[in-house]
Amino acid sequence: MLARVMRLQNCRSNNSHKILRCLMNDNDESHVPNVPNVPPPITTNPNVEGSKLLPPKPNPLHRPLSWWLRKFFACNPFYLVSTALLLYGCYRVSIDGNFIDRETSRLLFNFNSVQVYELLLVVVAIFLARRCLWYDSMVLVGLENMLVFVPFILLSAAALTGPWITGSVCAAGVIMAVLRFGGLRRYFAELNLPKSLLGVGFILLVLNVVLPLTYRHYIDLKIGTHLDAGPDYIMNECMWLLVLPAALALGNFVPYTQSVGKLLPQRRWLPMGMFALWISVTGVHLWALDWVYGYYLRPDLFAPIGWVLAWTVFLRVPAKPAALKYALMFPAVVVPFLADTSGTEKTYLALMALNVAAFGVLRFLQGGNRLAGHLAYVSGILFVAGLPTSWIQLAIPSLSATGCVVAGLAAYLIFWTAWLRNPKLALLGAMLFGIAIAVIFHDHPQVVNWALQGGFVFFLLHSLRWNDAEHLRAGITRNFIAIIWTIQSFVWMNCEGARSWMPLIPGLLVLALYCVLLPGRGVWRLFVIPVSALAVVLSGPCCLAIDRLRSAPAGLLAIIASFFFLGLGTVAAFTREFWHHHEHKIEKK
Repeated sequence: MLARVMRLQNCRSNNSHKILRCLMNDNDESHVPNVPNVPPPITTNPNVEGSKLLPPKPNPLHRPLSWWLRKFFACNPFYLVSTALLLYGCYRVSIDGNFIDRETSRLLFNFNSVQVYELLLVVVAIFLARRCLWYDSMVLVGLENMLVFVPFILLSAAALTGPWITGSVCAAGVIMAVLRFGGLRRYFAELNLPKSLLGVGFILLVLNVVLPLTYRHYIDLKIGTHLDAGPDYIMNECMWLLVLPAALALGNFVPYTQSVGKLLPQRRWLPMGMFALWISVTGVHLWALDWVYGYYLRPDLFAPIGWVLAWTVFLRVPAKPAALKYALMFPAVVVPFLADTSGTEKTYLALMALNVAAFGVLRFLQGGNRLAGHLAYVSGILFVAGLPTSWIQLAIPSLSATGCVVAGLAAYLIFWTAWLRNPKLALLGAMLFGIAIAVIFHDHPQVVNWALQGGFVFFLLHSLRWNDAEHLRAGITRNFIAIIWTIQSFVWMNCEGARSWMPLIPGLLVLALYCVLLPGRGVWRLFVIPVSALAVVLSGPCCLAIDRLRSAPAGLLAIIASFFFLGLGTVAAFTREFWHHHEHKIEKK
């Protein structure tokens, strides 16, 4: 009897689980026969031995209409339709003079309607949260965050309201907003609403209160529309270029914490999502003020906002994967070009200067982030290119902004080819260095020879850092370039306009660097470099001496030669024992 009762209880439990699975299943499986505990059929592919094919999955596009309707109503679109109708109704009331003939009365009606609607949103959201209906309660919370600043936008749209009405409505809006969010924090305990986020929200709330009051004050000083001067114009520029970017930068103070639970209101992205709604509505508010009071909206006004947004996204995104983190650094370099137009150069230069500082600090704090150093250099080049042309030409005449960019990129490539030890890069760097000399000193009569000398010097100095054992024929290439350098120096001294002091500069430079910087590295064995440098230094005096000797009398030359050979004989006499040291050893043996 006991065993029979247990089997009956087990059967009831299995039936209850089956019913629950059927109720929770979204698939329409009414056509599947009710065969308990039958595994799905497995077919064998005749073409592949031992392979098994699973039954095909149903196509989502072939779902029945009832399935789509269930999904649609599960999203609860009625809340969104309700909010859209509220905003549309407020718009129609604000322009309908037949409904209420006074603008102030229409403003108060819309304001009270929105406040009552927002209060109902909060009350219903708390009620649904107490019933554990998390999705619907979070939809209402999101709508409340989107509508919290709308009353101040309605106030801004009424341009002719008096200052007393404006101040009273703003104060009432602040009090109601504080009460609503205080109620959410107290009675919706599961909602991820930290205190720091509420502090940021209060600052944005104050900003949305100050905006209509400020523009309402300056409307009395404004004469005409679409002006480009005056105190009201400066105020509007400061709002877009300084105030709104600073408000967006508050997103970096929003806490980035882990999820406090598994429920929807406890997700980690909720604080940042609320802030995104607040700052978006604040931007719409400022745009509405510009539209009401007749200000231009230029692309350069959005450049600081885009710059702050780019850096905020970079700082808020997690460090992994590293490729995504590096990719997010590039928008900050591109955004300042929104302000690269006539009359807005100051905004462009300010953002590029901030990029140089920001990338420099990032490179200093993150030693392994070399991309930050590269982008700091690129930002510096773009900053110099954005300076007025008259300022650039004070340093280098006839240099344009495009020339600055090209010169900066060339210097970048020359630096890295000099830094790396690959002999192939040495050839590239030598050519770039010679071209750079030719471009900078294009008016000099000896520019070709100077460019060749610069390329040879770069190549030979770069060769001091090579590891000849790792690169085939590296030593032969070094010797060949040293010989060519010497020959070119003597040819140069025979050209028209050449001076004997000119080869001293490249020759002494190579000789000094070889003798001062490199003995500690054990490269005294590379005698071809100091010998070629000494030959280049002496190329000028030798050519000058040869020219003088050609016009000298033969007798004088013979006398000088006699003294010269006398000296050679004396040297040979003093060094005889050294040169014949090996022969003496053989004779003693």
